[in-house]
Amino acid sequence: MNKQGKANNPTPGRRIALETLVRVELDQAYANRVLHALFLREQPRAEVRAEATELVYGTLRHLTRYDYLLAQLLRQPLRKLPPQIRNILRMALFEIESGNCPAYAAVDQGVKLAKASGQAGLAKLVNGVLRTYARQGQKLSLPDFAREPKKHLIIAHSHPEWLIESWLERWSVDLVHRLVRSNNLPAPLSLRVNTLRTTRSDLISELMGLGFVVEESPLLPEAVRILRGSSLEQLPPLLEGRCLVQDEGAMLITKLLDPRPGDEVIDLCAAPGGKTTHMAQLMENRGCIWAVDQYEHKTRLIAETATRLGMNIIRIQTGDARMWTAPQPVDRLLLDAPCTGSGVIRRRPDLRCRRRPEDLAELFKLQQQLLAAAAKMVKPGGVLVYSTCSLQAEENERQVQAFLEEHPEFRPCQPPEEFKALLPGYPLYEYAEGGGITLFPSEYNDGFFMARLQRKA
Repeated sequence: MNKQGKANNPTPGRRIALETLVRVELDQAYANRVLHALFLREQPRAEVRAEATELVYGTLRHLTRYDYLLAQLLRQPLRKLPPQIRNILRMALFEIESGNCPAYAAVDQGVKLAKASGQAGLAKLVNGVLRTYARQGQKLSLPDFAREPKKHLIIAHSHPEWLIESWLERWSVDLVHRLVRSNNLPAPLSLRVNTLRTTRSDLISELMGLGFVVEESPLLPEAVRILRGSSLEQLPPLLEGRCLVQDEGAMLITKLLDPRPGDEVIDLCAAPGGKTTHMAQLMENRGCIWAVDQYEHKTRLIAETATRLGMNIIRIQTGDARMWTAPQPVDRLLLDAPCTGSGVIRRRPDLRCRRRPEDLAELFKLQQQLLAAAAKMVKPGGVLVYSTCSLQAEENERQVQAFLEEHPEFRPCQPPEEFKALLPGYPLYEYAEGGGITLFPSEYNDGFFMARLQRKA
């Protein structure tokens, strides 16, 4: 292709991003899976992958707001436009708003995308709408927080109505406002140091030598916060097992379980293995961990992670945790249950349009079945930690309450002292009546619920 031909084409990252957004909308596909498949197909450079990923996740985070703004710019309903055009407009609004490229470049690329996607007849519409937004976007209206707080939370912050209503039933409007703003920020990035192979200071020195700007977590001795740096792909400390990407909130769950060297532990719904290997690390690779997950492709991930990190006490089992039988009752058990994921929607913004209120009833039943199975696997005096990456009461506090009513042989128990010392360092958390802790998303962590229960001796 000659230079003129290349100049008339959209950038590869934008083209991949558009295909992903269209498939997410039309097929209800998961954005991360579509991106992964397209990256495998096209083998783009690291900077192209980064561009496509940022465009997809940034657009999905603000989808409701962009549609509300576009409705003020269009003479016809947005839904009547072809899906390619809808998503070209949304993506360009994200680019203009974020300031990642000049407005004229976002407009130009939007027009090129329209032509390249077989919608050349609508290229003039794309050009006109985006030029108007670039000039007058700040004059468009959004619901005012003071006058219409719920509508503002739903539209200005692009959260589903059912989710906002459920949060407002439990928390103040100011807390929910803080929560949705957090959900629209880029997710934090942290690494867990594999202390079986290196020290935190040595890992930090290595990362800084590779051009990363990092800092120690002031709370978790095995955590390093990545503030700035290039792609993590092909990063030697990750590939060679000296660290693992893991959110600080997820690390806290393992701290709540508090596995000790020599313990026998079960990790149900264990893939991809972050918490499993954290347990092995805290156990100093002494004892036994049964890591159970339903699908072979997921248990392979656990095996690959354990091998890379040099941990040999993990016994991997493929099977449905509701029917799997433990060799014998164990000292500690973690059930990190399937859930709506409402605590991690900034990492998976497509969940905003995928999840429905009716999902809660189905997930509640599954979680209940998993808890009933888990209860049989814990020895007298042993500990069961139930966790989700959800903020919904049905999956969390109410699930624990229902479990305790059905299983009087269990009771809530106090967190270990180390955990009690760590938790106050995080910006926002809440203790629930009857046991359980909600950790809200913040600049340092994702949102999680965790409850520590003990089988009576």
